[in-house]
Amino acid sequence: MVTEKLDGGNLTFTRDMMFGRSVDSGTQPWDRPAKALWAMTAYRIPDDWRVCGESMWARRSIAYSDLPGVFIVFGIWDETDTLLGWDDTVDWARRLELPVVPVLYRGGSLSEARAAWAAQRTPADSEGFVVRAAGRIPAAEFSRKVLKWVRAEHVRTDDAWRHRDDFPVNEFA
Repeated sequence: MVTEKLDGGNLTFTRDMMFGRSVDSGTQPWDRPAKALWAMTAYRIPDDWRVCGESMWARRSIAYSDLPGVFIVFGIWDETDTLLGWDDTVDWARRLELPVVPVLYRGGSLSEARAAWAAQRTPADSEGFVVRAAGRIPAAEFSRKVLKWVRAEHVRTDDAWRHRDDFPVNEFA
């Protein structure tokens, strides 16, 4: 599976909380729309599951237009600490009424994955891509079954960006 690596902020939704990269990281002002979405969605997330995605409200290095939502799913972990297979991820995201990251290619090799990205995206409009096994991935196998490729110098915002509350926003469908 090859999906687009979106230029957003990593968020996790559970039944009981929403957080950034770790449980104690909190959230940022640009996560407020995603927090409202979480509040409307959380009761449908199974106990001990984690829905992971990108918070897309704030514009970072890439100005997106026509995004399908303020939170876009890239993976869902079940109660056994296993990343669901891609088809199950898409199914559960639909049940939760959440969009998923764009699929750029399914099958093949790493060189075919890069070629698929390059045929559909450029470094100006995409941060990169993620290659993952299509099936279920136990946490212990994650580092061997998921690869992230990002463009050179993919972070193009300055350090002051994170401390602003007047940040630009992306455009949504």
